[in-house]
Amino acid sequence: MTLSQLLTVHARDIVAEFVAELQASGLPAPGVPKSLLIDHIPTFLQEMASRVGAGEQVQTTDDSATARQHGRQRWTLGYDLKALVCEYGLLRHAILQCAERSHVSLTSGEHDVLGKCLDVGVAEAVAEYVSYRDAELAQQKTNLEFLAQAGELLASSLDYRSTMSRLTRLPVPRLADFCAVHLEGSSVDEMPIVHIDAAQAELLRDIYRDSERPHDGVLAYQTVMQSGVPVLVTQADSKLFDGRAQHPQRLASLERLSPCSLLIVPLSVQQQVFGALTLGYSTSLRHYDASDLVLATDLARRAALAIDNARLYQLSQQERSRVESATRAKDEFVAMVSHELRTPLNAILGWVRLMRSGTLPEHKRDHAFEVIERNANAQNHLVADLLDISRAITGKIRIFAAQVDLCNVVDMALEDARLALDAKRIHVRTSLDREHALIRGDADRLQQVVWNLLTNAIKFTPKGGEISISLGRLDSDIELVVTDSGVGIDPAFLPHVFDSFRQSDSSASRVHGGLGIGLSITKHLVDLHGGSILAHSAGARQGSSFVVRLPVSPLLSTTVGVSQVPATQKEPSSARPPARLPGFRVLVVDDEPDARELIGFVLESCGAEVRLAASAAEALEVLGSYTPDVIISDIGMPDEDGYSLIRSIRTLDQAHKKDIPTIALTAFARNEDRTRALIAGFNLHMAKPVEPSALVRAVLELGGSAPREAAPRSGEPAS
Repeated sequence: MTLSQLLTVHARDIVAEFVAELQASGLPAPGVPKSLLIDHIPTFLQEMASRVGAGEQVQTTDDSATARQHGRQRWTLGYDLKALVCEYGLLRHAILQCAERSHVSLTSGEHDVLGKCLDVGVAEAVAEYVSYRDAELAQQKTNLEFLAQAGELLASSLDYRSTMSRLTRLPVPRLADFCAVHLEGSSVDEMPIVHIDAAQAELLRDIYRDSERPHDGVLAYQTVMQSGVPVLVTQADSKLFDGRAQHPQRLASLERLSPCSLLIVPLSVQQQVFGALTLGYSTSLRHYDASDLVLATDLARRAALAIDNARLYQLSQQERSRVESATRAKDEFVAMVSHELRTPLNAILGWVRLMRSGTLPEHKRDHAFEVIERNANAQNHLVADLLDISRAITGKIRIFAAQVDLCNVVDMALEDARLALDAKRIHVRTSLDREHALIRGDADRLQQVVWNLLTNAIKFTPKGGEISISLGRLDSDIELVVTDSGVGIDPAFLPHVFDSFRQSDSSASRVHGGLGIGLSITKHLVDLHGGSILAHSAGARQGSSFVVRLPVSPLLSTTVGVSQVPATQKEPSSARPPARLPGFRVLVVDDEPDARELIGFVLESCGAEVRLAASAAEALEVLGSYTPDVIISDIGMPDEDGYSLIRSIRTLDQAHKKDIPTIALTAFARNEDRTRALIAGFNLHMAKPVEPSALVRAVLELGGSAPREAAPRSGEPAS
């Protein structure tokens, strides 16, 4: 049997011997299937048999396509070059072993031919192996350089728009003919798209915009964003789009775009997918493979980090801008509050110092008292507005609904503003429908609405100007319109006219004062009544108009329970003499000496016996030997506050002392402060500043109205 016959007849045995020796040698990686190990060996044996049988002269410079294919295949299996060369030594050994078992004696010529054939195989396999390896390494180097350049380019800017623009331009034309970036929450019109043909870019945008099935083919980005799994379409032909396009026009658009291969990879950071990167080949007729998917995935990972950094930077800049605006608004507000509080305080202190110096003429004293009282009331009004806006912001303004006559409310507001109107010689025209003025609402809060609108009109109307007020029924609402001939509202400021702390002129040289919260409070109160308020102005120096619409309740009664405010202002409570408190014992607790002295003087002037304490501890010490009829205590005190004091009082052993009626007289005047005081154990909550007569009446009501002698009680020494 010749060598040619051996290679033909015993080819299977030779291959089996070769595979067995290959596996025993440990050259291939563990787990490689037998079919991959065999590869082109049978074909190579057949090629050698044909050459030997035909008597061809074999030269070491001959070529072998089969050996080249084998060398390329071994590169893909991860062989190193030494292992590839050793394989041909194992193949020679397998052939000789098979010849020995088959009792075939090869001549020296056949040994020489076999050696030359194997040498040709080794040379061709190694050459192809090296060529393929070098090509792969060159491609890997190019890809790494591309990724490094991409990373550097993407990281060079934290501007979000710049990053998105660079990302879409980066792969074209190196890795794609067109590129699109899809981000969660972004519309198609905002989607950055790049195509080597600019006209095709808009065509692709139209396809995305008109798509009804954004989960298939070129539009599969939403599927990728949901699953986080990339999509590789190696060959995209017309059949791919026939079932995707719902209309012939859309199919025509897809055919014009003519994508031949697609890659869609997710954009994610920390396993959170927020977008997708679509790459496609069209006019270049190139096609993607698995290696391109690896490269695109790496690019998407770097791009996702760059986009995330840019978005975080944009958010931080927005947050910084917001904080700076809030800080600036806070500083402006503090300056504004300081100005508005210091202005009346300056008048109060000025007139008080004139009176104390003795230089104020007697006939000016009454005027001085009027100025002091007016400015003190102005300060009190400012504080009340600040509390109201705080309640409005936190949603804690309460409405106590009853039937209200809005005409009466308007009359009262006009009467209260009469002095200001007369001082500026402002003419007021009214048109009030008194037969249809009943609504259900909070009388005090509605009076505040009308008062705020009227005083706002007075403030911005020049001397000799005009204000008109109309009130009437409009459909199922009552409409109140306050119009003035004043300075008007700048169209740019009109959308912000009801914003808190916003004024059209907040500069230090502004003509009109105020905190800029009156209209904000007004809108909140109108909203709480289920109504609406709008501001209108033709512009600067064109006057303004405020329109309030309040719903009319279908449950109104025209005969019962109508809340009326007096049409003429009552005499101030401070002008009425307070009630008498003969024989009453009162303990006053306040850490402020002036406040403590004032309360004591007011009560003593009404005949009450007063003990003063500067702290909670001192008050408890006084209670050890003294039993008052009423206790008046501040809340905010150092060391131990009023809440701690009332808890101590309510836990005293003596029943006649732990149940003493107690009034919380405090500057903490919010609704929640009142609720907390009552829950803590106080019988009554009163806000500073308090009218003396109101305080005396509260003491009288809590302590009992029966007159009593100012005599010592049993067990207590005479004072």
